[in-house]
Amino acid sequence: MLCVSCKESKAEGEYDNWQERNQHYVDSIATLARQGTDGWTRTLAYYYQQAYAEANPYDNNIYVYTKKLESGTGTLKPVFTDSVRVHYRGRLIPSVSYPEGYVFGQSYTTSTVNTATAVPTIFALSQNVAGFCTALQDMVEGDAVHIVIPYPLGYGTTTNSSGNIPAYSTLIFDAKLVKVYRYKIDKDTGWR
Repeated sequence: MLCVSCKESKAEGEYDNWQERNQHYVDSIATLARQGTDGWTRTLAYYYQQAYAEANPYDNNIYVYTKKLESGTGTLKPVFTDSVRVHYRGRLIPSVSYPEGYVFGQSYTTSTVNTATAVPTIFALSQNVAGFCTALQDMVEGDAVHIVIPYPLGYGTTTNSSGNIPAYSTLIFDAKLVKVYRYKIDKDTGWR
């Protein structure tokens, strides 16, 4: 009688090795941004000191990575105290059930934004995770960008309060900055 030992194969779980998978994703984008490849750039997160970045040049988690999709015609960039109107879709890195990444939030109800009918979300810049806030402060009205935010600049090592973004998650946004409202100057924030 022949006895063959088979190694059981375990299907990959949705969030197996999640921290490592997210770090690998960020590291691959960071490499492109450092080389200036494929249109990727990086912006040092606002609360890191330049000295820290110079002393830790390969800490990929202190930068926000962006790729411009569309250049705006505006000249106004928001500052931390401003409010903004943004069209966005936020998702996680690809996983077993979500090959394009689980969409955890968006400002429109269809699969793509229809700027003629969709109302961009309004929010205070200061009420966002550090990475999204950093990226938006580097945009002018009309800019559309693809944004990759490492977990320390997102929700960090804990699951977010709604439970739909696991700890150590890289946040990926496609965002268009539609309008900037200056703090204590622009009183009318209505849309159209």
